[in-house]
Amino acid sequence: MSAGLPVLVGIDGSLDGLIALGWAASYATLRRAPLHAVYVLDEQRQLPASTPPTGPDDGSEVLADALEELERLRFTAASLEVRHGHPTKVLLELSERAQALVVGRRGMGGFAELVLGSTSQACTALSTDVPLIVVPDTWDPTAPPHRRIVVGIDGSVEGQDALRFAFELADATNAELLGVHAAAVRESYPDPNVWVDPSRQPWAGAADQLLAQTLDDWNAKYPEVSVDQRAVADHPVRVLANESEFADLMVVGGLGHTSFSELRLGSVARGLLHHSHCPVAVIHHT
Repeated sequence: MSAGLPVLVGIDGSLDGLIALGWAASYATLRRAPLHAVYVLDEQRQLPASTPPTGPDDGSEVLADALEELERLRFTAASLEVRHGHPTKVLLELSERAQALVVGRRGMGGFAELVLGSTSQACTALSTDVPLIVVPDTWDPTAPPHRRIVVGIDGSVEGQDALRFAFELADATNAELLGVHAAAVRESYPDPNVWVDPSRQPWAGAADQLLAQTLDDWNAKYPEVSVDQRAVADHPVRVLANESEFADLMVVGGLGHTSFSELRLGSVARGLLHHSHCPVAVIHHT
């Protein structure tokens, strides 16, 4: 992460945007970084015919609500601005001069597309230089933290950047780190009676070895971080979504192989972002 660069957050006038703003402020405090909140006026977005006419939107109300929320949080190192253009393009351009990009999972304006539509795929695919954090509208900043960060592991080289991010954040927040691997299991296996250990499924040994080899090197670099590992034979969306219920952050790589190969553009990313109970950080390999 680049010291001195701001944490960038997209706001859109919705409650969801304010929740993302709160998460971004907490993260900026942790990183000792300034916060840059941006409202993008998407002038090409068509409003429904049933929408009553209103005055021109200059973004002043959105910025005022954001400023009020920051004052409530007692966060002062922030800059706020209005930009014109397509939200994804503007955010990605600004993220080139930021250390992280934070958006809400749902919103009332253009940012709704960032997760639910094609804009989400573009943002996830193209945000290669900074972490992209998607904050669900169910995130409660007043709830006691779980002190746990979960990272999805597939053994790929590309996944090392996600591990670096997860370990660094776990070290900074004194959180436990849980490495999770969703094992790809064939539809059929030999009769359990012929296994060496009938109580142990045959895929477990390889999965545990992959997790140990992946985590041991990083644990040596961050010896103060408490590390646990878990291998589950199931769909990665279900595995990670279940773990997210007891986590403060879910970290996944933007491009990998095996179970997590679709996290860059495919259904796994969309499914996880829809169903995660905690914020999700997508870390791209640079």
